[in-house]
Amino acid sequence: MGAELSGWLFDVYPDPGRGAVVWLVGQDGVRYRFTQDLPITFYVGGEAQELNRLWSQLKRSSLSFELTKRRHLFHGDLEVVAIRVASGARQRSVFRSLHRAFPELEYFDADLALAVHYFSATHTFPLALCTVSVDEHDRVTAITTRDDRWSLKPKFPDLRVLQLEPGGDPNKALPPSIRATLGNHTETFSTKDPRGLLQSVSRIIELGDPDIIRTRFGDKWLFPYLFSIARSGGLPFNPNRDKSQAPIQVKPSQFESYGRLVHRDQQTLLLGRAHIDPQNSMAFKDWGSLGIFETARLSNLPLQNAARRSAGGAFVGMQIAASLENGILIPIRKQQRERFKRATQLIAADNGGLIFKPIVGLHPEVAEIDFFSMYPNIMTGWNISAETVGEQGGQTRWAPGIGVPIRQDNPGIVAMILKPVMEKRKAAKEILEGGDASGYDRTYLQVAYEFLKGLGWVSYGYQGFSGNRIGSIEAHEAINAVSRDAIAQAKEAAEEMGFEVLHVYVDSLFVRVGQNEAKLEELREDIRRRTGLKADLEGIMRWVVFLPSKQNPNVPVPNCFYGVFRNGEMKCRGIMARRGDTPHYIAEVQLDAIKILARETEFEKLPGLIPKVVFFFRSCHQDLTQGRVPLEHLLVSQTLSRDLEDFKVLSPAGRAARQLAADGKAIGAGQNVDFLRVKQAPFALSWHAVDEAQGVELDIDWYCEQLLRAADEVLQPLGVGKETLEAWLAGQGSYWAPEDFVHKSPVELPLLEEINQKGSQRKQLHFFR
Repeated sequence: MGAELSGWLFDVYPDPGRGAVVWLVGQDGVRYRFTQDLPITFYVGGEAQELNRLWSQLKRSSLSFELTKRRHLFHGDLEVVAIRVASGARQRSVFRSLHRAFPELEYFDADLALAVHYFSATHTFPLALCTVSVDEHDRVTAITTRDDRWSLKPKFPDLRVLQLEPGGDPNKALPPSIRATLGNHTETFSTKDPRGLLQSVSRIIELGDPDIIRTRFGDKWLFPYLFSIARSGGLPFNPNRDKSQAPIQVKPSQFESYGRLVHRDQQTLLLGRAHIDPQNSMAFKDWGSLGIFETARLSNLPLQNAARRSAGGAFVGMQIAASLENGILIPIRKQQRERFKRATQLIAADNGGLIFKPIVGLHPEVAEIDFFSMYPNIMTGWNISAETVGEQGGQTRWAPGIGVPIRQDNPGIVAMILKPVMEKRKAAKEILEGGDASGYDRTYLQVAYEFLKGLGWVSYGYQGFSGNRIGSIEAHEAINAVSRDAIAQAKEAAEEMGFEVLHVYVDSLFVRVGQNEAKLEELREDIRRRTGLKADLEGIMRWVVFLPSKQNPNVPVPNCFYGVFRNGEMKCRGIMARRGDTPHYIAEVQLDAIKILARETEFEKLPGLIPKVVFFFRSCHQDLTQGRVPLEHLLVSQTLSRDLEDFKVLSPAGRAARQLAADGKAIGAGQNVDFLRVKQAPFALSWHAVDEAQGVELDIDWYCEQLLRAADEVLQPLGVGKETLEAWLAGQGSYWAPEDFVHKSPVELPLLEEINQKGSQRKQLHFFR
């Protein structure tokens, strides 16, 4: 007897016996496991002779196949062999077998995950609210979505979450315990009894039946540790909800992102429930659970896969989904090659965004005008996509400055993807900025807005990414050409209205307001009229500092500045607090020093804060020299640029990595290494080797130099030279104290009264967050 159920589509993966396993979180609170037939078709093209050989082999198989035409992104309709595999679970193995036998042929739609095929074939998406019809054998006979992935009022299921975290840092030593939290119930299991630990974790998983297991160090340490206990003791351990299959173990990997090598830890993926490790999840780090949900819904990636993808990975998923739904062939590797260019054409085209060097120094009353989602709006407004750039049609636009045609006849695939993205982001922004928010979850709106903003940025970068199967470096060049022209026109519009332009950075314009504040709205409208792009007033800063190069004080650094808006919000770019390898203590001290300045609303009074800021930095300098800063806040975190054997001269991070390798820990290019700078050779001590009980002889001079550099970035714009500052921090030379503090000793100065939310004074607070 069949049934009809409503619930959220939670998980999809291959079923060895049939097509797909489908998990539903029912609106009635029950978790349902169904199967569904899922035939998958992939396509093969290439030279006629090789295709004939393939045809002959297929005749001897049980596969269903035919000759057909499919749309190729760059070559139009292409004659290909369509191979249909009745059981979707077998499709990838069939593809691999044929690829080994016929490596010269071109394969399309062939290496995609089954879940990607499923969502496309059924017109559903992860966490969609669906109505499902099933037969008496729990096979899905029909599934329809009652949801809209672009909705600003999505309904999410009430998911059960089990939190597992070690009672210490496994990078240093075996944690003494593992804490498990499910709802309001918490248990702690000792690692001294590995067998009992494994049984306890298994018991709480089975009794609690969580939908999500959220771990700390779960991919890198916790699950590998639990599996090793099971193997060595011959014990069963299967954290899946679906016990018919084993968890999926994914090996560590490396990839390049914007010229930087990135390491991805090994992964443990569960079936029927999701494993999310925030430390191995780009989406969770940036946006939390709602960010993972949004990534999954828009990209057609299963929940735990979406958790481990960046916004760029989500955009690629959207490209693949759109290609499948529109019948566009997806090659297994990038095929398009760059068209031939003359040297002059290459010089004109091979440029990025336009930057005008800033005017170094401290500037009052500065407006920041940003193009709203410049790059995605250029891509949609100009119909820039891999298949439209370089092509002429009935309607054609020409990229300014490089003379490249862009066909306008039909929407390109990138424009099709980005249009709803931009519409949803715009709608979210309007509600957040004062629209009718009744019935909306503002937390979700904020997450959606930030995620879609990131998605828009990476959609630009991924056009030139070598791994983007349907990207094009020429699309990337065309986007940059349009952006350069737009920001140049914006600068001209500002200058014609009498604004002094202090800085231009790709899609942002910094202008001194002066007596022209009333003209800002007129300026924005003029920019929109000239460029066709919307310009937003990000805000008016009370003041902003554009910093010079450390090598030459007369040379500005384009993206190194900080300032404070009229509402008190700070904006910092490129300073030490924003660098990933700055010790946490130094970064927080610099931000707190800027907060002292940010509290002053009158620009003319900023120099009067110099004594307070100096005393603050001197106090922090004393904390460093007298050993009052916890070691974990002095850690330096750096990414290895290459494998250890490839270093000719070991950097401090390389020396720390060598210590890890000597202790049997796998370490290589793309991985982060945490270490302390120390006095004695090898001058860098890996965090795992630090014994705080025995003490560490830190290289205090190095840390004080970092503090001096951070202080210099704050005080140099106020006229305090580095040599003078160094003398002041060391207690040498003369300096003055604030008038209201002259009768107090330096130790008692309330240097940061009310700087934190609780109003604690500096002598009671170490500013570690």
